[in-house]
Amino acid sequence: MLNAGRVALVIALSLVLPARAYARDPRSASPPGVYGELDASSMLAFGLMPVAGIGVSSALALRWLDASLWLEARAFKALGRNDEALLGQTTSARAGATSLCRHREAVFLCYVFQLGSISVSAVDDLRLAESSSPWFITSGTRGGAEWRVSRHLQVRGFLELHLAILRPLLRVSTLAQQQTSRVAAIAGIGLTLPVSLR
Repeated sequence: MLNAGRVALVIALSLVLPARAYARDPRSASPPGVYGELDASSMLAFGLMPVAGIGVSSALALRWLDASLWLEARAFKALGRNDEALLGQTTSARAGATSLCRHREAVFLCYVFQLGSISVSAVDDLRLAESSSPWFITSGTRGGAEWRVSRHLQVRGFLELHLAILRPLLRVSTLAQQQTSRVAAIAGIGLTLPVSLR
């Protein structure tokens, strides 16, 4: 009979040990000085819209030693209909994010600042009031790990937790409804490719 704890340990070690070994391999050491990274990720978002969403992102990073600065463009699409909303259905969201990260071997931790807007459709023939605001601002942290697939390609998995500083407010006539929660989470996985800046 298989022990679930042992199976989980074997899976975890099979993911972590190759990354640690690669990090200690002098042939796989990061290039000295400042260099760039290109990243493409797929994501699941909870709390950015009234319903869960799926998204994609593209990012450019400047990396030096054990720190990096990321600039990222994100797009999300709602996975389901927001039938419970009186004012409209959230259909999509677009955002820009910047993050400052600290790396230690295969693990990283980042501070993330995100600014974006939500696109909504009004119910039936109702029109949105001019005081409606589609904008949201969030601030949070990202933690994750990197696994090198080859010398020039790595897989990156991460989880972000955000607090909403500004929440989008949808108004129709005298009715008003917040379109996001105060806390949001984003999980993602992507591919990262180092690029030379010379």
